[in-house]
Formats: sequence, structure tokens, C-alpha cells
Amino acid sequence: MDQSGLADERTALAWQRTALAVVAGAAVMARLTFDAVGPLALVLLGTALGLALWLVLEASTRYRRKSSPRPPRGGRAPAVLSVAVALLATTELVALLVGPR
Repeated sequence: MDQSGLADERTALAWQRTALAVVAGAAVMARLTFDAVGPLALVLLGTALGLALWLVLEASTRYRRKSSPRPPRGGRAPAVLSVAVALLATTELVALLVGPR
């Protein structure tokens, strides 16, 4: 049994699970902080959703290409993930500082 491509498949699935966790975290955060932050919570949710979608697309295109050589990593995916998590943390921090309206 040839397992040469299984590591790539697991990596792509891990990135997809991570993106799904960002989406779920953003949805819960928007729901819980909407009273304190208002529409800003929805803007941050939309931004996090866009970043998570980009992560899924990046993972699928990077690890699904079997015929062509993979491009260098460059660190964009971890940077995008860091920005998404920072947006979630900022939303929670603002909600804690402002408090309910």
C-alpha cells in the first residue's frame, strides 16, 4: 500500500478542521458579544469567515496538486490564521471592556 500522499491529505484535513474551528469560534463570539459590541461583532465575524474560507481553499489547492510541484510555503496560511484568531481575541477584549449596553 502506497502511503506517500497520505501525509499531504492529513495536513489538508487538519487545515480544514482548523478553519472550521475559526468559523465556529467566530459565530459563537459574534452571538455572545453582539449586545456589547454591536455591529462590529458581525463585521469581525464576516472577516473571520473570509479568512477561514481562504484557509480552506489554500489547503485544498496546495495539497491536492499531485502532478505539479508544490509552491514554497511562504507562511501565508499561518499568518492568516493568526490574524483570524487575533480578530476573535480583539472582539472579546472589546466586549469585556465595554460591557453590555
